[in-house]
Amino acid sequence: MRRLVSGFVLGGVLLSGCDKFAARSDVAALVGAHELSAARVAEIMGKSGGGPTLQAAEFIANLWLDYSLFAQAVAKNEIKTDSTSIEAVLWPTYASARARIWQDSVRARRAVLSAGAVDSAYSGTEGRIVQHIILMPAGPTAADTATAKKQADDALGKLRGGADFGQLAAQISGDGSKTDQGYLPFGPRGQFVKEFDDVAWNLQPGEMSGVVKSQFGFHIIRRPTLDEARSRIQAKLTEETAGKTDSLYIAELTAAYGIKVAGGGPAAMKSAAAYPEDVRKSNRTLVSIKGGDLTVGDFVKWTAMFPLQAKMQIRNAPDSLLNEFAKDLAVRTILVKAADSAGLQVQPQMRQFAQMRYTRSVEQLRTELGLGVPELGAESKLSAADKSKVASDKVEEFFARLLDGKAQMQVVLPELGDHLRATGGGKVNQAGVARAVELATAQFRRDSAAAAAKGGQPGAPAPIQQAPGGPPIGEPAKP
Repeated sequence: MRRLVSGFVLGGVLLSGCDKFAARSDVAALVGAHELSAARVAEIMGKSGGGPTLQAAEFIANLWLDYSLFAQAVAKNEIKTDSTSIEAVLWPTYASARARIWQDSVRARRAVLSAGAVDSAYSGTEGRIVQHIILMPAGPTAADTATAKKQADDALGKLRGGADFGQLAAQISGDGSKTDQGYLPFGPRGQFVKEFDDVAWNLQPGEMSGVVKSQFGFHIIRRPTLDEARSRIQAKLTEETAGKTDSLYIAELTAAYGIKVAGGGPAAMKSAAAYPEDVRKSNRTLVSIKGGDLTVGDFVKWTAMFPLQAKMQIRNAPDSLLNEFAKDLAVRTILVKAADSAGLQVQPQMRQFAQMRYTRSVEQLRTELGLGVPELGAESKLSAADKSKVASDKVEEFFARLLDGKAQMQVVLPELGDHLRATGGGKVNQAGVARAVELATAQFRRDSAAAAAKGGQPGAPAPIQQAPGGPPIGEPAKP
């Protein structure tokens, strides 16, 4: 199921809204009384070093919306960091974790290896595990090849003299297997080049080859004994059995619960990804499930943990992939219910980690946006309107620093951003976004024409810098 989200192809299909706000092409985003003009988005695109594209304009508008909603929530003292509030905001992550815990428990009960499975795999013809040391030529010349051959011969001499194979592999081998004593993955014949395979598959337990030449260099190959290889083969077989168990269990759930994507499901998902505010409470059935359907509103709730880029990918994904993704969410919903019925909870360590990352990200965002000022503190005597103005000004000041290269872009947790949109209002206006692209494109053409007249090229400013690392949350847990 993990492949469904990462399989989306990034696209830029932007859907259109149809309300009074959408008719205002001069405004790209709105939070309360605070507006982001299309002209400002065009200006930011021009200064950021990126091209005037719909994707770039929408990203800027959504970034401003996230920052503004956060700033206004700080002004109203609505950003809570107690465990109950955090768990409510991070519901999709916690729910996915509970689903995974239940699926792991099913796997543990079903994916049990037989007593002789490892022994049979070791001695059978379906797979082989070996260690190797490879010495690769440093360059293309005959002298380079001769040097590598001599190094391999010297290594073979040390091994025949009693040197430990794994230790020597860790010291001199030229590929990544050196970090694991030269072990290569257990697998079928044919997974390596013929020269290597022909030797590896004819070694007896504990036997070591001479120097073997392949297109990659010079190998020394050893077949470990059963006792040496047991844990690795067992891990491989357990992984394979678990995968088969998962697939079988999901197929059983799909049949038992009558999981079926409703007609028009992909279109509804694309629309919900573009405009979650419009369908957040929708009871329209997306996937029929015995005992309780998955609705479009549920889809919005689950995808709250997706960053903007992933939601943009949903809009341009093929219907076939979206149908599978909808089924994935339906299965995940069933797993969560099973976990809850069994009383399974997220491990304390995971809960503590999620809360710590959430709190740190909130405090970092508060600091970087300059929202820790006394005017926005609990003791401030300012009116609500004045606090709102201070918060709005801080967002504008941050954007100015960002464009000047004096600040790094900060990522708002997707779940927090979705929570703020659900509770604090605010909206991106696609008509304004499109207008921003028109304005930026026109300016780019003027700049290009002026530069061409002078015999040069328009200079490009440094792109906006993103803060080091990924989003300040753990990877969303997926069953």
